[in-house]
Amino acid sequence: MNSPKYIYDSILQAINIKYFTIPTKQASDSYFPDYIANLLYEYRDYYSFNLDKIVDAIVPFKEGTKSLILPKIKDLTNAIINTVELYFKGKVSEASSSFFDVLDKLLFSDIGITTTIEKGTTFYRARSGNGTHFNKKDLFHIDFKHRNVVSTNRYSIPGFPALYLGDTTYVCWEEFDRYRLRDLWFTKVINEEKLNVLQIHRIEDLFVELEHISEDYRVTYLLRYLVTFPLILACTVKVLNTKGSFKPEYIIPQLLLEYVSKKDEIDGVKFPSTKVNYSRLEGVKAYNYVFPVREISKDGYCSHLQQKFSLSEPSSLELEEILRNPNSAPIIMGGDLPDRLEKIELVKGQKTYYSYTSFGNIEKCLEEKEVSSL
Repeated sequence: MNSPKYIYDSILQAINIKYFTIPTKQASDSYFPDYIANLLYEYRDYYSFNLDKIVDAIVPFKEGTKSLILPKIKDLTNAIINTVELYFKGKVSEASSSFFDVLDKLLFSDIGITTTIEKGTTFYRARSGNGTHFNKKDLFHIDFKHRNVVSTNRYSIPGFPALYLGDTTYVCWEEFDRYRLRDLWFTKVINEEKLNVLQIHRIEDLFVELEHISEDYRVTYLLRYLVTFPLILACTVKVLNTKGSFKPEYIIPQLLLEYVSKKDEIDGVKFPSTKVNYSRLEGVKAYNYVFPVREISKDGYCSHLQQKFSLSEPSSLELEEILRNPNSAPIIMGGDLPDRLEKIELVKGQKTYYSYTSFGNIEKCLEEKEVSSL
């Protein structure tokens, strides 16, 4: 029997990473149902012609069963394409049922695709200020009495509040379309319990994570990724018409969020930003998270999420400069060496240590602040 290391290395060597590039971008004259179908078929055919025989030849599936992976890829591919077509026909309820059925059977009953976030993990949340001084409630999810302002977004269903977080203040800034940094307020958020999230993952980050787990489990996680990649593709298509009221690129992500909101065992979704150029980051975390509300009321906040998360009083770069007086207590450059070795390239050709940037600055300030529940 082949060793786990041999199996993993063999599959890894056969993978052509260009077929796993996300996000994807449509041509200006693209018709979304055709685009998503062609995109998913291309991946299905790539796996069928390049990986299927290798996987079947070296992976010891139970009872000698072969071709377990390709049928699952085909089922998920067909379900996503069918869901989009039904949605375009106005059969939204039928589209939802079709999509939810395949998620129930394929992803959660057969292979399971959630990952655990340990208690005490640090997240960040941002809000634009325009001269407003915010308190911590202002940076939690939108108050139920203001749910009318909840608009459509990739993982946002109109009228349905959710808590949106980022790994870093940098990714929060990118999600605000690089809004003037001094006018953004940030809060530090800590989870008080373990969280189970459905992960939409970049393959480059998957490879890094797999290097830190036991060789016995690497093949399982890699095969799981190959099966679920059609879903990842469908959730990471860049928006073609950014000013349009209807964005078909949001169909699958929004249905996925609705599905998660129905599952008590899944807390939320972890997903990469379509606005970040990940090639310009070295070790800097830049994923987003969405945690849908579980309990609703006329006003106030979800008690379930209040139990799950604690947060600091918000702050901004401008406020911290006033409090600390940079002339007497510089907080941007620190000492000769940075506290963290992560690098970021905000200007092409100029990489700098993340902790030397304004993002590292505000995160250092927030690190000192106490957190508590609402």
